[in-house]
Amino acid sequence: MKRLLILAAVLAGLVLPGTAGAAAPCRNRVFNDWYHDGRIASTYPIGCYRDALKHIPADAKIYSSLSTDIRSAMLAAIRGEHGQVVPKQVGVGFKAPRHAGVKAARVAIGHAPPHDPAPGVVGGVVGGGNFVANTANTASSAPLPILVLGGVALALVAAGAIGVGVRHARRRN
Repeated sequence: MKRLLILAAVLAGLVLPGTAGAAAPCRNRVFNDWYHDGRIASTYPIGCYRDALKHIPADAKIYSSLSTDIRSAMLAAIRGEHGQVVPKQVGVGFKAPRHAGVKAARVAIGHAPPHDPAPGVVGGVVGGGNFVANTANTASSAPLPILVLGGVALALVAAGAIGVGVRHARRRN
């Protein structure tokens, strides 16, 4: 009877899911707080901020202010521990891009603008740095690669039609 109880206990331990022994890392709370609205609204232990800074995803490091906001929140938490007044939320939040209505201008490459004091050095680049292309949406210009691919497609269709015609002519003879 004892063996049966031990066997049942072992099988139950293998079959039934157990509770996780380790809690989620503290950095995840910092990330989730920031991902909600681009701001860190709560105060966390300093170690959480340091751990979060070490594990910032590559895309967030490049395309967002996450690392700057975590550093700011960490500094605010340190100041708060020393009795200084700190803001309730840290971070810039998510905003619409500032360049939404900007249109590009066509500028000749290598020519300095008239207000540039050093001709030939524009934006710290010798020889000019005016590499602005005309990116305005115009219906009058067609993309060259599309035209080339269209021409190749027409040539292939014509070759196929000629092949079908030759095959049809051979069958008649």
